[in-house]
Amino acid sequence: MIRLKLSIFILAVSIFQFGCGGKKNADPDPQIETPVQTEITNIFTDSVTVVQSNKFFKLEQSMADIQKEVEILRNKVMNYGYNPPDSDYTTQLKALIDNPPPAHKISLENGSIIEGTIEKDNVEYLLVNTEVGLLTLNKSEILGIEDLILPTPELVFIGHGQEEAFESFRLFSGKVMNQGNRRGDFVRVIYSLWGENTQLLGSDSTFIEGSQIIYKSGIVTDSVLEPNQSAKFNLKVAIPDSISVTYVTRDVRWEMFD
Repeated sequence: MIRLKLSIFILAVSIFQFGCGGKKNADPDPQIETPVQTEITNIFTDSVTVVQSNKFFKLEQSMADIQKEVEILRNKVMNYGYNPPDSDYTTQLKALIDNPPPAHKISLENGSIIEGTIEKDNVEYLLVNTEVGLLTLNKSEILGIEDLILPTPELVFIGHGQEEAFESFRLFSGKVMNQGNRRGDFVRVIYSLWGENTQLLGSDSTFIEGSQIIYKSGIVTDSVLEPNQSAKFNLKVAIPDSISVTYVTRDVRWEMFD
């Protein structure tokens, strides 16, 4: 019995050794796979190397440099100071009133042109008010003066005048003066009489007793008032003394001719 078991064990060991030996001889030599694996590895390695060495663009700055420049720009924007313009329109309007536009354009011998308003005209020099202040100009250096703002007459009444009531009319008398820089032509004074309910009771006009002038057309008049001159007037407004006059208005008008 023991011999039978021993024979079976020896037979099993022999079969096992024979089976393992046959399998070892049937499998391919593992050294054959080594070159194939090395070749594949070399292919991938070479491919990666080619892609890294042949880039289609080149970065001039790194991401860190770009972020640094953005931060610097952000700080500049935050530190920018905005100063709104002066909103005091009253001050600006007062400046425009105190500094009216220039009235004269003065040409000098050296080619300079000065715009301002002549404040004083002496024999030897002119005092001109400009944007930079008062300038004194010798008349010997002046080539010409051009008016930027055309002068106009400015007729005003001197005082309240006199009023006399008669049976059929009222007589008004007084004086007017030209305070402008130009002659006033055909200067006329108008008086109007009004009732209690703003009803016009009567009105009339008359020309002043001014200087005489002959125009280019040949017309002659004596109702001209030169600058800084005054003239008298007398006006009758027909109205019965039985009518009650509440108030009186007056006006002066003129024309401008060359």
